[in-house]
Amino acid sequence: MNPQEVADFFARLAKPRLMELLKLQNVEFLYDATPGRAPATHIYQGKEIPLKVHKASQPYKDIHRFVNEEKVQNFILDPGLVPLVKAIKTDIRGRRLLMTRKVDRKNEAEKGPVAHLDGFGMRVLLQLDFKTEEWHVIWECLYGFA
Repeated sequence: MNPQEVADFFARLAKPRLMELLKLQNVEFLYDATPGRAPATHIYQGKEIPLKVHKASQPYKDIHRFVNEEKVQNFILDPGLVPLVKAIKTDIRGRRLLMTRKVDRKNEAEKGPVAHLDGFGMRVLLQLDFKTEEWHVIWECLYGFA
């Protein structure tokens, strides 16, 4: 697999795992497909919802070791998703609305394959560190709550 296919593979497998971990109950969920970066706001029913980015990252010396269905959840998905889900769940405790927005690139200099989780404001970015020859799997979520 090339790096873009790897990012797409991670994103495809991450969506069901994310929903399993998040378990949204008694919380309305909204998704805005318009790409954005934090700090941003979204107007919902006349109320301004501030959005923020939460990020998790892990380095991998040889990422292709983990690109199979048996290893990907334990070594790639959970280390990236669990910290993000924990932050979201902490923030939405006692709230009624979770709003996510598609995460845009920081700038044109940001390089690496990117894949977005369908219908959720989260992306996975793969970046190669040429000095250490490590791949960094970076998970970012743009969200707010009310």
